[in-house]
Amino acid sequence: MEAFQTANEELRTKLTQIQIEFQQEKHKVTKLREKLQDAKQERDQEQHRHTVYVTELKAKLHEEKMKELQSVREALIRQHELDVTRVVKIKDGEIQRLQSTVNVLRDGAADKVKTALLNEAREEAKRSFDSERIKFHQEILELKAGRKQLEETLNNVMQADKTKASDLRIAYQTHQDEITRIKRESERDIRRLFHPYFSTPLDLINQPPKRS
Repeated sequence: MEAFQTANEELRTKLTQIQIEFQQEKHKVTKLREKLQDAKQERDQEQHRHTVYVTELKAKLHEEKMKELQSVREALIRQHELDVTRVVKIKDGEIQRLQSTVNVLRDGAADKVKTALLNEAREEAKRSFDSERIKFHQEILELKAGRKQLEETLNNVMQADKTKASDLRIAYQTHQDEITRIKRESERDIRRLFHPYFSTPLDLINQPPKRS
């Protein structure tokens, strides 16, 4: 009888210790849950910051692209107006020279004078045409070079945006993996701590004493 009571007291003492350990482990689990909650909040905040950054970057790139396109458009319009004015001026000069030639011919100038004037008019027109052709060709080359530089700048900006977005995705995935690892380790620790208690015969405490 005394041996049974002693065993009973030991089991009660052990049960008390188990309850204390259970409370301690419960407190640890609570702390782990708080850490998981903090990690989730941090992940959500990071995801929000990433979304805001990508949105702002897209808006900035669009705005810069529109400004560049508007600037090129205005430059092309101004260049076109200058070209039109220059061509009109050249044509006016040619018309005046031709009119002078017509006047000379009409006034009965000698054939030699007529030929000289016609040759001069043709040479002047040829020189003017060649000069304008070379100038237009050079301006076209400059415009192509400017457009190529603008496209390269835009491609560099877009590539930098893709690189930044990729870095953010990698950081986000690393953060997710760390949360998963902490959760898995927490569950494993909880199972390891409580598994021995589930197989302990605690019902012996409530059994009636055996008769001698």
